[in-house]
Amino acid sequence: MPEPEGINRSLITEAERVGLQRAAEFASTGSAYALLHATRPSTISFSLASSPLALLSWIGEKFLQLTDDDTTPSLNTILESVTLYWFTETFPHSIYPYRELFSPGVIGAHENPKWHINKPFGFSWFPKEIAPVPKVWVETTGNLVWWKEHTTGGHFAAVEQSEVLLGDLKEFIAAVWTH
Repeated sequence: MPEPEGINRSLITEAERVGLQRAAEFASTGSAYALLHATRPSTISFSLASSPLALLSWIGEKFLQLTDDDTTPSLNTILESVTLYWFTETFPHSIYPYRELFSPGVIGAHENPKWHINKPFGFSWFPKEIAPVPKVWVETTGNLVWWKEHTTGGHFAAVEQSEVLLGDLKEFIAAVWTH
């Protein structure tokens, strides 16, 4: 996500600065898979659908690289996830959303009005997310009404920190739900 114009950089916390460095490193050395998903989804889908070992290596690597070392899912959890993809044959279909987000020429959410979130939204910030953007950036994408910053967790927060994320969802709903 490119930096929005007019951001007061002094509002970016040290943890967020570390996150931006992580995002820059990912963009230069780890994002090729996303571009492949976006630009050649059928090619990678057919390749990974041909072998459970190929699928395990592709998805397993993401679990190991994109999680917090303190909360990396167990081998059983990784195997369960890959098995679910394998037996339901859903991996090939699951990567098509990458075309929307990672195709060349796609601009960031704060730059394109069609991506603006007009409803109240909340954000759970995990430090080992692929690109853990600063709160001041998130605020430019819509009506941010709830924010929670965590000290552990990564890209697969729903697996790594399921109870924490469930708690966040409950807090957010309690904050915005009107009867």
